[in-house]
Amino acid sequence: MVTVTRRGYIGLPVERTDAIEKAQGKAQYVDDLRRPDMWYGAVVRSPVSHGFIEGLDRDPDFDWSRVVLVTPEDIPGRNVVESLVHDMPFLASQEVRYRGEPVALVAAPTREAARAAAAAVKPRIRAAPSLTVPDDVVRIYKEGGELEYLWRQDIRKGDIERGFREAEIVVEREYRTGYAEQLYLEPQGMIAVPQEDGGVLIEGSMQCPYYVHPELCALLNLPPEKVRVRQTVVGGAFGGKEDFPSLIAGYCALLALKSGRAVKMVFDREEDILFTTKRHPSWVRHRTGLTRDGRITGWQVDFLLIGGAYATLSPVVLARGIIHATIGYRCDNVLIEGRVVRTHMPPSGAFRGFGAPQAFWALESHVDELAEACGMRPDEFRLRNAYRGGDTMATGQKVPEEYGGPAVLRKALEQSRFEARFAHCSRGSTLTDRWYGIGLAYFCHGAGFTGDGEARIKARAAVELAGGGEGGPLVVIRASSTEMGQGAQTVLRQIVAEALGVPIESVSYPLPDTALVPDSGPTVASRTTMVVGAVLYDAAVAMKKALEGFVSQQFFDGADCVLEEAVFRSGSGQAVDFERAVQDYLRTAERQQRFEAVFSLPPGSQWDQENFRGDAYPDYSWACYVAEVEVERATLAIRPIRVTAVLDIGRVVNPVLAEGQVEGGLVQGLGYAMMEKVGVRDGLFEADRLQTYIVPGVLDIPEIRITFLEFPYRYSGPGAKGLGELPLNGVAPAIGNALKHAVGRRIHDLPLTPEKLFRAIEERLVEQ
Repeated sequence: MVTVTRRGYIGLPVERTDAIEKAQGKAQYVDDLRRPDMWYGAVVRSPVSHGFIEGLDRDPDFDWSRVVLVTPEDIPGRNVVESLVHDMPFLASQEVRYRGEPVALVAAPTREAARAAAAAVKPRIRAAPSLTVPDDVVRIYKEGGELEYLWRQDIRKGDIERGFREAEIVVEREYRTGYAEQLYLEPQGMIAVPQEDGGVLIEGSMQCPYYVHPELCALLNLPPEKVRVRQTVVGGAFGGKEDFPSLIAGYCALLALKSGRAVKMVFDREEDILFTTKRHPSWVRHRTGLTRDGRITGWQVDFLLIGGAYATLSPVVLARGIIHATIGYRCDNVLIEGRVVRTHMPPSGAFRGFGAPQAFWALESHVDELAEACGMRPDEFRLRNAYRGGDTMATGQKVPEEYGGPAVLRKALEQSRFEARFAHCSRGSTLTDRWYGIGLAYFCHGAGFTGDGEARIKARAAVELAGGGEGGPLVVIRASSTEMGQGAQTVLRQIVAEALGVPIESVSYPLPDTALVPDSGPTVASRTTMVVGAVLYDAAVAMKKALEGFVSQQFFDGADCVLEEAVFRSGSGQAVDFERAVQDYLRTAERQQRFEAVFSLPPGSQWDQENFRGDAYPDYSWACYVAEVEVERATLAIRPIRVTAVLDIGRVVNPVLAEGQVEGGLVQGLGYAMMEKVGVRDGLFEADRLQTYIVPGVLDIPEIRITFLEFPYRYSGPGAKGLGELPLNGVAPAIGNALKHAVGRRIHDLPLTPEKLFRAIEERLVEQ
């Protein structure tokens, strides 16, 4: 572990930039915004899960005089979402692949009129056979039946056959997860405003302005300068506003350009749940070879994701999933075969963790089963098999000599008193009305984009000098990274203030606008603080050097000076205030006001995309969770009572915000582990409202103990690594392992419910 000397703003619990306006209800979300003569949009959807479009009928009794109708024929550009795989249309024109797929759009002066108009358009569709239920997909796959794959990717290391020849014990198990809903507080929403030059302005709730921008250029057949995308205040996202906003932005833009009016579209909760992306359901089979003393000789994984009707982001969700499928443990012989299956359901998409929660549910549940097969404690097995410096991961990436994994594992075991509590097993006692169990999960998250993603994006960000005056900001951050509740506006201001040596009040971070900011990449993949923070730090250092050079010549006769604590000081003790220096600098003709930098991968980084070999991520954040649960013997109600969480996220920029991220991720993971269930019936999600989609409440939250250990990212000034997704990854397996310890039976599919526990106990009684 590297000891970090605190200075400046990094490491301080600075108050959230957006806290007051949100707490006071002053923040303007997209549905709070009004534009002159604004109309409202609605979607005409397919009534069947799969079929072929034969026409659209308009109700002759409906008043169409104040309605604009858009069909695929009205699209001036490409009717295809420019995602990783160009397979999804904005509006289905021939074939529909899921129930609710958009086939037309309407706009009218009021929301009620728009919804009535959409209901008055009747698609004529010839129905075709469909595949919608995840269990059916798994059954067909296991039986060797025919399925259509949206994407395939394998990882190979060593000789898997040799690995199993060397094994003395082979353990094979299957693990499943289902759909999960992001359930952000603010539903999807956009406004499109036509411009006098024939272009369009898009405002709305989104994570990635530079995802929306090129999509609209292609859809509308407009040059980049005629499409402007501006983020509004975002009420939560969790990945659900990564790719989907491009669709709703496109719908609003088509309606706005045809009507000549601003058009707003905001989904209600039911529509948002029914027709937006979900976490991919998964089926994972682990087959692992072991020696009797607990060494892993061979590891084979089948990793199946259910992708829905179109690929969207499934290729990169799969990539992250398979990379994390065996991560953390030493093995020379690995085969991971990843598949994404097409079904006739809405496309699966991004959700916090992005394939890693499915991977770790299977991996960390399985590792407990491996330990049991060898007669070892779960902690003992992990400590024996955890990566050591110089080991290689499944992709061939080399493990650093010193990294955070073993440290967080040992610290969590120590703080939770795991060994002593694991030895205490209450399930055989008749003196208590509750069983107690303790379990752990050891996990990580690759920070930044997978493989060559960061090299392709080349994230750019800038800092810019402003006029200031009357206490206003003097430095403006120009980046496309969005604030969606995670604290990016605060943390990035801290990084820039530290790099410059000025008060944080001198730095502002307005919401991104593609007319003003460079493309620093999307706000995804736990990359904002690590990647964009590093770029802004470098840009701020460049600004600082330029200002110090100017002040040296302007005020100190060429003598060197340093900017610290908002004052330029020379070696002779002379001083110039930062604000005064900036004002003089800006009055000087042809001075550079904007300083930009570009992200670079660590030296020597290599990635072979075709063979999936090399350095999968610039760095990894590591964590260990120890969960303690109680189970009521009479009702089998499961109650987590305590979670001990130890994490390495590199240098902790803002400890209060970091703790909030961990707590939030833990609670969200708790819902994924124990409560959240999205069934499928007749091609629709069953839990389509808050009354039926159950998430944790305040009384469900256990005691949470959080500790950070710092192993900084070595290739940036801030030293931070990814945090956003890491906290969710390990919750479900830690609770699942604790539940197994409590009752002696393992549940292999999420969520963990009393009903499943009852069936597992019944099966044990039958076996006995």
